[in-house]
Amino acid sequence: MVGEPLPSVRVAGEGAAAVKKEGALMVYRKWVDAPRGLPPGSLVVIEDRRGELLGCGLYDTVGPVALRLVELGSCSFSSAEEAVYALIEAAYKVRQRIGYAGDPEAGYRLVHSDGDMMPGLIVDVYADLAVYQSSSIVWDVHGETVARALAEITGVRHVYEKSLQRTRRDIGLPPREGLRIGNKTRTIIREGEARFIVDARIGQKTGFFLDQRLNRLDFGRLAEGTVLDLFSYTGGFGIQALLNGAERAVFVEEDEKAVKLLRSNLELNRVADRAEIVQSNVWSFLASATNKGESYNAISVDPPAFIPHPGAYRKGVQAYTRLYALSARIGSNDSLLALSSCSTHLNREDFMRVVARALAWSGRSYRPLGSVRGMPPDHPVRPSSPHLEYLKSIFIVLD
Repeated sequence: MVGEPLPSVRVAGEGAAAVKKEGALMVYRKWVDAPRGLPPGSLVVIEDRRGELLGCGLYDTVGPVALRLVELGSCSFSSAEEAVYALIEAAYKVRQRIGYAGDPEAGYRLVHSDGDMMPGLIVDVYADLAVYQSSSIVWDVHGETVARALAEITGVRHVYEKSLQRTRRDIGLPPREGLRIGNKTRTIIREGEARFIVDARIGQKTGFFLDQRLNRLDFGRLAEGTVLDLFSYTGGFGIQALLNGAERAVFVEEDEKAVKLLRSNLELNRVADRAEIVQSNVWSFLASATNKGESYNAISVDPPAFIPHPGAYRKGVQAYTRLYALSARIGSNDSLLALSSCSTHLNREDFMRVVARALAWSGRSYRPLGSVRGMPPDHPVRPSSPHLEYLKSIFIVLD
């Protein structure tokens, strides 16, 4: 039996051109001519004004984006449910191929929005727990299908939604949070030799910062002596260093919930006897450390996004410059300095410029280890979606 044909949506002007020439997966409402009364989340055939097939996507009724493409150049799906299952399965196979999925204690990003042909959806897997984040009414509508597909395809037993991000509020969507499958919000993942507690309910973002995985592992391998982990959250950089032979680590974190998880992670990894936790504002700590003449052999600087929107650019650049400079000043000779920014609105070139100015201001000479580090392989970035390449890091040896 042949099902009902999918509704057709026409795209005009620059919207059609962006899909054709750049493979754009999101089309703004001003370029879209859709049937009246089309429900949010509807799977639609997408054509240009001449009737040429552009692909298929999900129709969005809230905010400036009207179409979220899930296939380019063809439309092989007969329903939104079929599309969700197929796309999650494809993403899972890629994570298996790169060796991130399969371990019962694995932590990895399964769906990275446009990078996995599911624009507006993020899914992180933490052992037997999956956490997803929706930025669109499209994924709100299909949330039950997403949860079911995650459980069936990856084998997770618990699925939690944590859709609390600012972008939802900006377009008028209410926050959404809660268990969708199962009864568990806390688990343990393994990263190299380290193990970390992840709590989806009280943790930041989806519970853990998986994007820094490779940087944490490399920092742990290269760090030695006394280590300083600034904005330590639950201790990823410092714990990796301690497990790789660093003598001592100082963790600076202001958030009380994060500090509790940090203490638990230190005990879990049996390194608490070589760790000191300073529950303090990082700026206050740096001022105090500078006045006392303290120095460290390895320093990780992984702050929150200082440029959350374009209007904060100037102030954010000043904050990054000052932070990196103050951190460099308390590095010992031949120390390792790992600098990071997760601000989408600070591109690679500007990040390098900030680092150069900060180190010049600090008065330290240095040697970079390689160049700017970007996203890990489980955080794919399509050329048409540069906004997903938010993480920039650089490792430096201070002379």
